[in-house]
Amino acid sequence: MNLKKSYSLQKRILLNTSIVLVFFIAAMSFILLNTYKTGIRQATFERLYAQFYSLLSVADQLEPGELYLPEEIPSDKRFNQYGSGISALVYDETESLIWQSLSATYDIEQGKISLPLSMPGEETLKSVTLGDESFFQFHYIAEWESEEGEISLYHFVVLENKRPFNQVIEAYRNTLWMWLAGLAASLILILFVVLRWTLKPIRHAVKELHKVEQGVLDKLSDRYPQEIRLLTHNINRFISNERHQSKRYKETLGNLAHSLKTPLAVMQAALQNDADEKDLARVCGEQLQRMNQIVGYQLQRATSGPQVMMKSISLKPAMTKLVKGLEKVYSHKAIEISIDIPESIQVLLNEGDLYEVCGNLLDNACKWAKQQVIVSASRNGLKTTICIEDDGPGIAEEVRHAVLSRGKRLDESVDGQGIGMSVVKEIIDAYRGDIDVDVSDLGGALIKVSFNG
Repeated sequence: MNLKKSYSLQKRILLNTSIVLVFFIAAMSFILLNTYKTGIRQATFERLYAQFYSLLSVADQLEPGELYLPEEIPSDKRFNQYGSGISALVYDETESLIWQSLSATYDIEQGKISLPLSMPGEETLKSVTLGDESFFQFHYIAEWESEEGEISLYHFVVLENKRPFNQVIEAYRNTLWMWLAGLAASLILILFVVLRWTLKPIRHAVKELHKVEQGVLDKLSDRYPQEIRLLTHNINRFISNERHQSKRYKETLGNLAHSLKTPLAVMQAALQNDADEKDLARVCGEQLQRMNQIVGYQLQRATSGPQVMMKSISLKPAMTKLVKGLEKVYSHKAIEISIDIPESIQVLLNEGDLYEVCGNLLDNACKWAKQQVIVSASRNGLKTTICIEDDGPGIAEEVRHAVLSRGKRLDESVDGQGIGMSVVKEIIDAYRGDIDVDVSDLGGALIKVSFNG
């Protein structure tokens, strides 16, 4: 049988978190890098804008269409150094080059610089490629009015090599990725440590369960976080119920073997005494019928009992069903059985356990009652109390505890096996309930059974 590979919770969380973290780091690096690029570009724009004004401050129009600029620009020495990385060009209205700084490496023979379409007084900044180099190109159209009122337009272009810009961006990108990668690795390591610590109770629970399987421990400990305490509590409850059920099966087998000894001994004695066929058939028939009753009873006990899964049961209909059956069984005694249970009362029990407990108690009450049996129930908060009382001889105080023991019978002349009350006690203990034996106002016994939930 091929089983699909199953990843642990720790691996699943680490894998999913790593994927989210990688996506987040990539998105954050993209945003930071673009933000940094925008800032550098804006700083470049402002710097070139200032360079333009420095050129404009030394420019003078000799006549319309003829602009004078000195060969060397005093504001920034780089304009006067060939290949310094920054240069300036001036064009007239016809986009003909009329001046260029000494630093200009642009060869007019290689082609004409493309000037952007813009309005006078509008500054633009874009990236251009000239030859093998990339440049920032700042462009501004200045209006110049002569004394005669004639307006001339001049295109001022400032070029700055992008190599330093690209180097700064590359250095920033490398530093950014290095720090973000280190941050991601640190976060994953921290997450791994946190997950190890967070999931430690689960690993501890697995180890304890393994020890429970080996018989080293009886149950899981109670030192668990609140989030999984209910789970470990239910596991302990399951273990306890399973052990109780195993013990119940063993006790049932013991009870069955013990109960069958007497019928078998009777039949064996009949065979040894050489009884005639008619008497032997009668004795064997009676004892076989008795054995069949014993086996049925013990099987019923073995298959009933507390279960892990419970449901809410309405109490009054269940008690009414039991009472109707007992009224037929004890019709010869003409016992009056009254029920005083509100319709709203419900109990959180397994249905078989409810019938086992109440059936045994009602059967005992009817067995010992003279004329009257009362069944009542009340609820106080989360606690439900069922009371069954009769007008029989009652139970003496000194034997009230013993009556709940296995095999204890108050009167051997009354039909019974002495295990009914012990079964009731076992079921109530399994549900962590209470049973109390007292004196009824009717003069007989009063049995109080309480359940939580």
